[in-house]
Amino acid sequence: MPVPALPVTAALARRLCGRPLVLVLDVDGTLAPIAPRPEYAEVPAATQQLLRDLVALPWAHVMVISGRAADDARRLVGVDGIWIVGNHGFEVAEPNGPAVPSERVKPFAPAIAKAVERCAEVASSHAGVIVEDKRWTVSIHYRLAHPRVVPGLTAQVAAIAREHGLRVTHGKEVLELRPPVNIDKGTAAEDLASTLGGLRSGASLVCAGDDRTDEDAFRALRAAQPACVTVRVGGDAEQLDTLAEFRVASTGELRDLLRAVLNLQREGTIEH
Repeated sequence: MPVPALPVTAALARRLCGRPLVLVLDVDGTLAPIAPRPEYAEVPAATQQLLRDLVALPWAHVMVISGRAADDARRLVGVDGIWIVGNHGFEVAEPNGPAVPSERVKPFAPAIAKAVERCAEVASSHAGVIVEDKRWTVSIHYRLAHPRVVPGLTAQVAAIAREHGLRVTHGKEVLELRPPVNIDKGTAAEDLASTLGGLRSGASLVCAGDDRTDEDAFRALRAAQPACVTVRVGGDAEQLDTLAEFRVASTGELRDLLRAVLNLQREGTIEH
């Protein structure tokens, strides 16, 4: 069924003005518009300022959860005081603190390093394929490659995964090799949201993302807290296959929603 757009009705406002407030936000395609190469992405200055205003609320917690390495996600967002969950949950950084990897993924560091070398060899024979070494995972981006190379590339990456005992996942024009442990955006988001009080009665919990990896977070958070507001960013409303309750068309529309959340939290009241 089509996913409805997101008017902030009185009923929705009641779900957005609770305390504590916990925001679970993807980066690329959600806070930052998708860029041709990962290093070209930018979070707009207006979005950065809005995040600073949200972090300044004493009862608010902003969690950025990204497929990027935690340090890279922090650099891209460029806002202090935010929790950073990197590599789809394999590492977590407290606000302004160092990234700490899960003990379960540490043993796979040598396998990831070898897989990076093998993927770089494969990428060298495919124009437009970019390998991103994220230490605990490796991403193979093919957004700039010709579509005809994708089936062969996918088969080669799958072979590398088997060779090194890793798992392949698929995202938006990207393949990723990960350690075969049961950690994803859903498990990481639920664990940290619980720690921050986002699953308690009376809290407000918002989760926004644009990619299939964000579906894990939508699923986990709605199961743990049915009042969680889940938002898919972008995509064709008529064809979008998502577990999110709502949809916004762009990163700009998500910024508008976050601004509405900020205003509701500051006012502490709901207009009917």
